[in-house]
Amino acid sequence: SGGEQSPRLFQFREDGFLVLEHFFTAEECDSMRNQIQRIIAEMEVPLHCRTEFSTKEEEQLQAQGSSDYFLTSGDKIRFFFEKGALDERGNFLIPKEKSVSKIGHALHAYDPVFKQITHSSKVQELGRKLGLERPVVVQSMYIFKQPGIGGEVTPHQDATFLHTEPLGRILGFWIALEDVTRENGCLWFIPGSHTNGISRRMVRAASGTSTRVVEFVGSEPAYDDSQFKPLPISKGGLILIHGEVVHKSELNSSESSRHAFTFHVMEAKDTSWSKENWLQPTPELPFPSLYT
Repeated sequence: SGGEQSPRLFQFREDGFLVLEHFFTAEECDSMRNQIQRIIAEMEVPLHCRTEFSTKEEEQLQAQGSSDYFLTSGDKIRFFFEKGALDERGNFLIPKEKSVSKIGHALHAYDPVFKQITHSSKVQELGRKLGLERPVVVQSMYIFKQPGIGGEVTPHQDATFLHTEPLGRILGFWIALEDVTRENGCLWFIPGSHTNGISRRMVRAASGTSTRVVEFVGSEPAYDDSQFKPLPISKGGLILIHGEVVHKSELNSSESSRHAFTFHVMEAKDTSWSKENWLQPTPELPFPSLYT
């Protein structure tokens, strides 16, 4: 790795995150935004968002349906909506492009634009500078953070959802597709919080033991708000996120959206992916190598 990078890598190991401004060009950001508009234009509203709520039992099936929709989204391109965007019949209460919360989790595999960005030479070069030997892409998401309704994301560690043995093998790449400010919901981090392991895991419930499909083991501690540091970043910037660093984002109370594309990479060398993770590689989509 070049001498110029090493102080930055030191910073990443110290803090658990690293801001790389202007990593992608405005054109690259716009190509992702344009592509997502096309995807939304063709979107079919998923059934689990349209079912009319009636009896308790149906409500449980509805919840089950939406969790199945989520749990089987690892190798698909699927739509998740903001609360309050649809009525009980599944009709949009707001324009549909303003109703989507996120699209996941295999854009990197099945969409040519997002695939090209994920495997771009810049990203591959960064992976090599970070010393990744066998990085594989495990998931990707387009996050909208809609104006006025883009919900808060409570403090968490990505390894809660993407568990590996040993820990420390998950890395998030978070790309700002427009300017990100404190007002429109920037990420906040606790510097250095990636060194204490994880406090909570989301696991698939053993089949037959519970009506819930996933459950949490452990609990998120109460973090001190004053420890969090905001990371505003301009369009095209990249934030590298260590799998165990604690981070959050606030509600978007502004008039402008905060679009981001994010993907997670695992160092697969000498690493095992937990069989209890909600997301599992499938025969149709084994985790692809980051390096091409």
